[in-house]
Amino acid sequence: MAYESSITTFSQGDKVRFKEERLSVLTPPDRKRLEGRVGVVQGRWNYSRKLTVHFPEDGGRSELRIMSVDPSQLERVMEEAKAEMAPEITEAASGEERLSQEDMDNLFG
Repeated sequence: MAYESSITTFSQGDKVRFKEERLSVLTPPDRKRLEGRVGVVQGRWNYSRKLTVHFPEDGGRSELRIMSVDPSQLERVMEEAKAEMAPEITEAASGEERLSQEDMDNLFG
């Protein structure tokens, strides 16, 4: 059981990334491997306050699991709620209309 003083604000399943301060002291290869990656807290490491973090495969970078991560080196990643906008329909379309050049540019631009 973890001691009360070792409990962090991270819970299993939280999405996290390394803080810039931590990344700045890593070797260039390690920094490249971790920079911009979002991982998921899988739990505590060996019943300590340190965490196990899983980074899924990302943009050609292989899956990575890091054990014994100090929580002070991490920051929580908040997911932004993406509001889906319904398409605006102004009139019934017969299916035979053509898009203007401006509409085509906006659609594929």
